[in-house]
Amino acid sequence: VTEAVGKVGSAVVKIDTTRKVKLDVEGLEHLFKFFLGPDIRFKGPEGDQHENIKGFGSGVIINQSGIIVTNAHVVAKADKVVCTLTDGRQLTAKVLGADEIIDLAVLKVDCKTHDLPCAELGDSSQLLVGAWAIAIGNPLGLSSTVTLGIISSLARSAMEVGIPDKRVDYIQTDAAINPGNSGGPLVDEYGKVIGINTAIRVGATGIGFAIPINLCRQAIQTLQKGRCLQHPSI
Repeated sequence: VTEAVGKVGSAVVKIDTTRKVKLDVEGLEHLFKFFLGPDIRFKGPEGDQHENIKGFGSGVIINQSGIIVTNAHVVAKADKVVCTLTDGRQLTAKVLGADEIIDLAVLKVDCKTHDLPCAELGDSSQLLVGAWAIAIGNPLGLSSTVTLGIISSLARSAMEVGIPDKRVDYIQTDAAINPGNSGGPLVDEYGKVIGINTAIRVGATGIGFAIPINLCRQAIQTLQKGRCLQHPSI
């Protein structure tokens, strides 16, 4: 396990996002008058009536050109995305493409030194139930956290998982996945990325889900070109 983590750990990044939203001053005024009476004089905030909503998650660098894979919900509507490497470097990222249906996003960072650590992608079609699974990420903002488990099941449908608006047959694992792990890699015993951690079963312990890396590999080629994925339906 330590050898596997050593191969991929430095390629896992912490993602911090910022989204600027406009304050609903009119709504605040109505709320004050509802509770305190119509004659109350309300003075809203002065100056810029916006606030910054911050979020965080994980991602993994997959090549030297600075391509990073994460979940679409991690960077959704973000005005600014900053990736922090394990060596402390902070790089601003651009969202090249994202798809909500499979919950995958592709980012790009520019690194002038061209010395980015990269993770090797595995083959999720070769996975077996009971094999080791290692989740790496930044749960609750705790950088470079590693948890160990096994592959609990394969090809769990989105309907079974409880997110029917997605179109993914997930890898199920009991490796601990918590808020902030989203977008981080699920790794096999050889240090190869086999999935992208994306969801947990609310109210349950030891039930997490990852997008198979073979599905991600196909989507990355399209999303990094700024194109949309096709999701045909009947």
